[in-house]
Amino acid sequence: MANILVIESSAKLNGYSRQLVAEFIDQVKAQNSDHEFVIRDLAHDPVPVITDDIVDIIRTPPDKLTEEQRHKTAVSEQLIGELKAADFVVVGSSMYNWNVSASLKAWIDQVMRIGMTFTYGGDGVVGLLGDKPALVVLARGGSYDSPQRAARDMQKPYLENILNVMGLDATFAVMEGHLMGEEIRDANLAKARDVISSAAKTLA
Repeated sequence: MANILVIESSAKLNGYSRQLVAEFIDQVKAQNSDHEFVIRDLAHDPVPVITDDIVDIIRTPPDKLTEEQRHKTAVSEQLIGELKAADFVVVGSSMYNWNVSASLKAWIDQVMRIGMTFTYGGDGVVGLLGDKPALVVLARGGSYDSPQRAARDMQKPYLENILNVMGLDATFAVMEGHLMGEEIRDANLAKARDVISSAAKTLA
């Protein structure tokens, strides 16, 4: 039995990232009904953004925090607990203004904690999540397959970097170009579904 954490962040209930995440969940359940899913919908149950009173706290190593400081970071510690408890992580991300949604960025800011999800070593940043497997489902209306367009893409490179920093071994299923005509949409949807099916099989 695996504990699977699902992070949804699309504001659209019928958006492609949600559709594809749902397909992944259905495939996993069909293979093994014993797996447990923890669903955190950031768009409809948003986590708080980082504010001035906790900026310094989240930069402090956990063993240096006071009880009062721990109380102020209870949400952060709950979210990190979900992340650490998971055997597999799924992130659904739709593109907004060439980047991730504000709701997903808020979650990232809450879980990026020194001494909890990453630390610093002799060679730089070290992730503390042990190369935990993850599936990241991206949806964007345009296509970013040329150097000129890729330069505008801040969604995929950002998530690749930030998840790697925490020690997540992420596979990306990219549904792009759905606003560029049926042929491009259907071809990219098929590619994304192939990645999702392969990821689901690892949890059989």
